[in-house]
Amino acid sequence: MSDFQIKLLPGAEAILAEHNVEMPQKNELCGAFWITLALRALAAEKVEQDHVGKAAHSILSTVQTSESLPPGDSGRNDYILELPRIDDSEQAGTSPDGLVKATDDLAKQKLVAIPLSGAWTGEIIEALVQGLFDLNEPCLFIANSATRFLWGGKPNPAQVLGYLSGQNVSAPAPDWNVGHYIAVVGQAVGSHRKMALCADTYRTIGWHGTHLQPFDRIADSLRRDDSEFSGGAFVVLNPSAKVKILGIAKTLNLTSKLWDNGTPFVDLAV
Repeated sequence: MSDFQIKLLPGAEAILAEHNVEMPQKNELCGAFWITLALRALAAEKVEQDHVGKAAHSILSTVQTSESLPPGDSGRNDYILELPRIDDSEQAGTSPDGLVKATDDLAKQKLVAIPLSGAWTGEIIEALVQGLFDLNEPCLFIANSATRFLWGGKPNPAQVLGYLSGQNVSAPAPDWNVGHYIAVVGQAVGSHRKMALCADTYRTIGWHGTHLQPFDRIADSLRRDDSEFSGGAFVVLNPSAKVKILGIAKTLNLTSKLWDNGTPFVDLAV
């Protein structure tokens, strides 16, 4: 009989506790959502998504529509601060530069957001996750994904168990098609393969906001080979571990560089 396990990254239980309380994200603030959870769970800072959005120079659409939401989700627009607006909804959201700045501004030197870029493959992401397990430091792994490359969030058990057992399975169609920040909070370990355990910003994605993804699908969602824009990853953790993270990254041919996800980093007047 094969053993199947779910393993959470260090710090993931605290992150998921905040995740359950805070879902869903406020419209167009998915990046700010995750830094908010990291600040609360890993740095004991009392912040709201709007505070992070403000510090990150997040930009909202002048007119928000359901096109930015998962199918069937009503969204959330209970903002407590006025954030800049832009007519071009394709540019709305939060830049990677902004999330680094917001973490630096709000974490009071208790956290740092380390950007990672490179020629992403499933093997690299799997090795990065294993490196985070080995480091054993509370952290949050954020992936700036294009959702069109991901498995749909509700595969049937036969698809998941078959994949983990090394079988060729049909992949569930993606739920939607946007640039999005998700979190990798652990992994599912099967007899022949592993899958990333991911958390989303919406309860309607996956099982109450969590879903399993093949590592190579996450890699595809970061590279975005069909687009002029790209994704990347952040590891958010105590600054004392930065050198070790950069060492892990170097062994995987990753660099600590920011990427262009299509959202500009500009200081628009409110």
